[in-house]
Amino acid sequence: MKKLFAILLSLALALGCCAALAEAPAKTELGTINLNGAFKLQCNLPEDYEIKIASKDDEGLIAVVETEDAARPMMFLAIEFDEMYSDVKRMNDMTEDQLQEIIDTFTDDGDEINVTYAETSHGTKLMIVKEAIDSVDFVSIITVYEGYMIEFDMLSGPEAEEGLTEAQIQMCIDFLSDLDFIPEEE
Repeated sequence: MKKLFAILLSLALALGCCAALAEAPAKTELGTINLNGAFKLQCNLPEDYEIKIASKDDEGLIAVVETEDAARPMMFLAIEFDEMYSDVKRMNDMTEDQLQEIIDTFTDDGDEINVTYAETSHGTKLMIVKEAIDSVDFVSIITVYEGYMIEFDMLSGPEAEEGLTEAQIQMCIDFLSDLDFIPEEE
């Protein structure tokens, strides 16, 4: 009996090790940007979503992250080099005045917003801008990395029964946590 238990335990451990070593799905490549250093961009997409690059050049890219399910949110990714932040490694290094300049771009038209902060799983500071109403239908998550302004916008799907949920906003934070800027050798 002990021998059978030992064999079963060994088999379970071996299967567990194999599962742990199984490769994670490959990340989706978005291309290379090359204004403030060359970076290959890649990401993990939320389940049932695909990404379409609307425009891309050396300065950045604009992409749509979409799904066929009209009840789920639509998302837009913009990565653009910003000369004002060329010396900023991460948003964590920005001054309160620099952060306020970004906030002001959302309030110039008199819009009422709520601004909070979060972090990626790597500790990069994120600015989360939401509508100041009960049912939030629009969220922007902004950060800066190596002088590149990264903005990830989420809109309620056209057939959504309610505004955006905290779980959907967390999906955006997870997306940004998994967005890789891989330095390329020149």
